[in-house]
Amino acid sequence: MRLGLLALPFLAATVQAADYSGPLRPQVQFSPPKGFMNDPNGMFYDAKRSIYHYYYQYNPSELVAGNQHWGHATSPDLYHWTNHPPALEPDNEDTFIFSGSAIIDSENTSGFFPDQDDGVVAIYTAHSSTKETQHIAYSTDGGYTFTKYANNPVIDSHTDNFRDPKVIWHAESQKWVMVIAWAHALKIGIFTSPNLKDWTPTSNYTQEGLPGVQFECPNLVTFPVDDADSGETTKDVLAISVNPGAPLGGSGTFYVVGQFNGTHFNSEVKEETLFDFARDNYAAQWFYGLPEDSKPVSIGWASNWDYTNEVPSGDREGWRGSATVPREQTLINVDGAWRVTQTPFQGLSPVKGDKLEKKTFNNGDVSVDFSSVESNAVYFDVTIKNLPSSDVTGELSFNFTSSASGEYLDGAVELNSGSFWINRAGTHLFTTADNDNFTGQFDTSISVSESGQFTFSGVIDRSVFEVFLEEGKQSGTMSFFPTKPLDKVTFAATGLGEDVTVDLGVWGLKSGWSS
Repeated sequence: MRLGLLALPFLAATVQAADYSGPLRPQVQFSPPKGFMNDPNGMFYDAKRSIYHYYYQYNPSELVAGNQHWGHATSPDLYHWTNHPPALEPDNEDTFIFSGSAIIDSENTSGFFPDQDDGVVAIYTAHSSTKETQHIAYSTDGGYTFTKYANNPVIDSHTDNFRDPKVIWHAESQKWVMVIAWAHALKIGIFTSPNLKDWTPTSNYTQEGLPGVQFECPNLVTFPVDDADSGETTKDVLAISVNPGAPLGGSGTFYVVGQFNGTHFNSEVKEETLFDFARDNYAAQWFYGLPEDSKPVSIGWASNWDYTNEVPSGDREGWRGSATVPREQTLINVDGAWRVTQTPFQGLSPVKGDKLEKKTFNNGDVSVDFSSVESNAVYFDVTIKNLPSSDVTGELSFNFTSSASGEYLDGAVELNSGSFWINRAGTHLFTTADNDNFTGQFDTSISVSESGQFTFSGVIDRSVFEVFLEEGKQSGTMSFFPTKPLDKVTFAATGLGEDVTVDLGVWGLKSGWSS
């Protein structure tokens, strides 16, 4: 993570009362009790207690980045949250707790946990005005409170651009593995350790042509695959966040696919793949400790460093920064290229409410009033069926509108041009007039599948919109800020072939804070 503003006072923090009723407050995605939040950190699953731990970069005392702590929340399902006091706080006004990760040291490799098999170790960057070093802290109470290691730092790089350690256990070598960003050098360092205290550098990964001015927040994730050509049963994905210099502007995340052998990551691709086709999904972090048969699960930060310190949720409601919905993932081969799919965790079932509409139609439009949905959040699912194999025509658009102000958020799949776009320029509380980097429209190319259909789904939640194309082969995430809540959606089909049909479903979503 990288701060745009550092000269802020150091203040210790306690858990704070929170008001989650504001008209800009997401009800399905996590946001902090107050103050400023950015990158996810140290997320892990406590299987003994069936609890997910979510830490995050947090300034509890100001509405802009600075005074960085690790905020902390827990959840039984990644949708219903309980806030806790910050888990890690700065020692002094010159050293902030930057991004990192957390693991469960079940075999007590660190020696911190002689009498337990569920000790938690946090690994994080200590950022000062002169350098960034890597520290550890340990928790004997399941990740609620931490003791900082007396012999920190565990890695001293003697540079101010060395941050965001992600640590995993590598079973084949029986060692801990750390991937970490040499930020300005545009390299990912790989270190190994038997005990989380003593680290050995083993290699650096980079690749010609990768975007960004600085690398940040790497994650190394193993995916099961069925690769008939090579006989491989797993592949490794290295996700890298960049800020500034992301392809879409400001901050963003991409990934490369390859193989990790315990000391080196070897990319199998010539180019990176963007994690998101819009601008507001940064620094995704994957959960440690999920059951072996689980899909990988991540959460990202739903904002962008180009404008995050200015968005109006701060002045109006006393908080800034929210997360994406939790996303479960697979790695699949699409036309010879490996792609990470992303769909909402458990299909949003913990918060999925009443069905508002279920309809099949051809041309024409369908409108749904969701003003009675208390959370003001809805989920929709669209399948366009019976598409011809050639000369595909027509489009399906959607428009979320405020009955009070006329503001709107819209988008469409244009089948004849093979494009999908989303646009937030119709909401007026924060626009390009406030920050010219807050661009309105984002688009991506699509191809109609050989099955003769195209699917997409989405979540709209007060001030965050997320859309998933073709069962998650692509995703788009954008924040938006209306002066009045959006409370009606219209889907309109035009120019579709005679045999083409549209299956539409719309559901209300329950609040993770009140249900």
